[in-house]
Amino acid sequence: MADIAYFFTDAWYRITTDYIHQNTWRLSQVFAFFALITMFWSFQITNKLKMLLLLGLGTTFLAISAAFLGNWTLTALFAVASIRNYVFCYLDVRRGKGIHVEQKVYYIFAAIFITAHVGSTALLVHVFQVDIHSVWLEWLICTTLIGLVIGNVSSGTHLMRVSFVVNRMFNIINHAYFGNAISVVIACLTISSNIIFYVRQLVKWIRGVEPEGAVPAAVAATAEPAEIQSEDNA
Repeated sequence: MADIAYFFTDAWYRITTDYIHQNTWRLSQVFAFFALITMFWSFQITNKLKMLLLLGLGTTFLAISAAFLGNWTLTALFAVASIRNYVFCYLDVRRGKGIHVEQKVYYIFAAIFITAHVGSTALLVHVFQVDIHSVWLEWLICTTLIGLVIGNVSSGTHLMRVSFVVNRMFNIINHAYFGNAISVVIACLTISSNIIFYVRQLVKWIRGVEPEGAVPAAVAATAEPAEIQSEDNA
C-alpha cells in the first residue's frame, strides 16, 4: 500500500511542479477534457450505435492526448480502438437501414482489430521498447481491449462495459505514470458511470421494467430498423 501511495503521490508532484509548465502537457489535457465529456456521456445511454460513436470520439481524443505525452503504446491502442468503434458503428448503421451485411464481415474486422492490438503492443513494448511503466501492465490493457472487440460483435453492451471498466482500472496506473491527470479522472468517472448505469438497470428491473435490450450485431440484419432502437427511444 505504501508503494502505491508513493507512486500516485510522486505522479501528482511531477504534474504540479513540472508538467503543468509544459505546453505539450497542457495540449494533452485539452484533448483529454474532450474525451472526458464524450466518455461519460457514452455510458449513460443504452443505444449501442450511439455508444459506439461516442466511444470512437472519446478514444480518438485519448489517443491524441497520449501522443502529446509520448505515451506511444496507449496512443496506438486508442487509435486502433477509435477506428474499431467507427467501423462497427458504420456496419450497425447499415444493418439498421435494412442493408444486408454478412455476419462474417463483423468477425473478419474483429480478427483484424485483435491482431492490430496485439501486434502494436508487441512491437512497441518488445521491439521498439518505448517508455512504459511495466510490460505486464501494457499486456493487461491490450487484453481488455480484446474484450471490447469481442463485445463489439456480441449482443448487448455488458461485455463492452465490463471490459472498458477493467481497461480503465489498468489505465489509471498508465496515465498517472505519464502525468495525464484528466485521463485519470476519466478512468475514475468511467468506472463510476458504469456503476450508475447498472444501478439504474437494477431499479428498472425491481420496478418490473425490462432493462437494456440491445439487438445482437450479428442478427441485426434480420431486424427492422425500429427494432434496433434502444429503450431510450422507445
